[in-house]
Amino acid sequence: MSNRVAVVFVEPLYEINIGYLARTMKNFGLRELYLINPRCNIGLDARKFSAHAFDILENAIILDNFKEIIKQFDLVACTTGKKGPKPLRRYITPEALAKKLSTLKGRSAIVFGREDIGLKNDELRLCDVVVTIETNPQYPILNISHAAAIIFYEFFKNKASRGPRVAMPSREEINVLFKYLGEICGFLGLPDHRRERSMLTFRRIIGECSISSNDVRLLIGIFRKIYELLETKNLKSV
Repeated sequence: MSNRVAVVFVEPLYEINIGYLARTMKNFGLRELYLINPRCNIGLDARKFSAHAFDILENAIILDNFKEIIKQFDLVACTTGKKGPKPLRRYITPEALAKKLSTLKGRSAIVFGREDIGLKNDELRLCDVVVTIETNPQYPILNISHAAAIIFYEFFKNKASRGPRVAMPSREEINVLFKYLGEICGFLGLPDHRRERSMLTFRRIIGECSISSNDVRLLIGIFRKIYELLETKNLKSV
């Protein structure tokens, strides 16, 4: 099984951009579209500008909440044109994302933000990896269809890769890993801001690596042992 990649558009504002996004997906062989809380109709304009990709619009799945996407996919890659403080906006290039996806099998989602304000910081924190296209710093924000074309093209180039593929960790495995990491940070007495930064940095590292399900299970085993040792020590000191 190869990596199944879905496309997510958060709170779209204009029908024309929904149509253009569907058309761009069709150009590069992507079919699965999710729309989060659309702020416009999906009517004649969307159909007109989708050209021969109307089937993608017809089958688009509409969700109310961005968090539902995180639950459904093993890896969620968010896009942003804004560079800022790390680790929140620590990013990789579209080429790096495409190479990563070409080595894995599972379910992934590429997320595009709102036309007016992009993705909020709270949404970026939930993503496994952030993708940025290098552009003129004086005008870095691309139209969604232009950004999508660049990212989808890189994915399409790598799609035919015949190299070995490994199963990516499931969302459940990732959640267990971060549960133990959070508990360990708690035992270490890290203040909230350092704990949040540590968790986010580790999430970005895991997201950027071509890490397998077996790798994460090994890390879970190590983290569990550390947690159990710290818990035992803590109980003895009470």
